[in-house]
Amino acid sequence: MGGGLVLVPLLTGPFRLTQHQAHGTSLAAIGAAALASLLVYAAHGNVAWPTAALVGMGSVLTAGLGARWAAKTSNRRLARSFAVFLVLVGLRLLWRAPAASGEALVHGAPRLVFDFALGGAIGLLAGFMGVGGGLLAVPAFTLLLGMTQQSAQGTSLAVILVTAPVGAIGHARHGNLALPMVPGLALGAALGGPLASWLAQNLPHEVLVRCFALFLLANGMYAWRRAGRSAGPA
Repeated sequence: MGGGLVLVPLLTGPFRLTQHQAHGTSLAAIGAAALASLLVYAAHGNVAWPTAALVGMGSVLTAGLGARWAAKTSNRRLARSFAVFLVLVGLRLLWRAPAASGEALVHGAPRLVFDFALGGAIGLLAGFMGVGGGLLAVPAFTLLLGMTQQSAQGTSLAVILVTAPVGAIGHARHGNLALPMVPGLALGAALGGPLASWLAQNLPHEVLVRCFALFLLANGMYAWRRAGRSAGPA
C-alpha cells in the first residue's frame, strides 16, 4: 500500500494538520514511496504492466473527483470517515481472505472493463481518503485476476505511482496541501519503502499483518473520538 494509512494519522496528530491538509499532503508524499518500492518489484519481474496501465488510466480520471468530494466534506465528517475506514481496514486484515487460485476469473473484453472500473474505484478512494488504494487493488488482483501476491503488490505500486500525484493536485487546487512538508516526507518515504520491504522479508508475515491491523483499529477509534471533540460543524 502507499503508506497513507500511517501517514494521515501522523499528519493530523503530531504535525497538527487539518484532516483535509493531511489527505492532500499524504498523496503528495506517497508517490515517492511507491516509486522506490516499485523499482524493487520491477527488478524481480513482479509488475503486470498492461494491467497497471489500464487501472492507472481509470484511477487518473477519478482521483481528482475524490479530492473534490473530500474538499466538500466538513473536517469532522472527513475525520470520522477516515476513522471508520481505518477500522474497516483493520478488521479486513484480521480476517484471513482465501488464497488466490492462480487463474484469472475475468478474461477478454470484460477484463478490460474490469481493470478500468477498478481503477476508477481506486482513484475515488485515493482522492477522498488520501491513501494509495492498494487495499482495494491487491485483493482484486490476487483473487479476481489470479496474480501472485508479489505481482499484485508490484502492480498496485505502479498504479499508486500515477494515482497519488493526480489526487494531490486535486487537493492542492482546494488549498489542502502543506507543500513545505512534502520534500522531507517524500525523501523519508523513498528511503523507508525499500528498507521496510527488506525488513519484511525477515519477519513473520502473519505477525506483521496482525500488529498492523491492531494499530489501525486503535488509531481508528482514537481518530473518531478526537473528531467528536473537535470544534466546527459536523
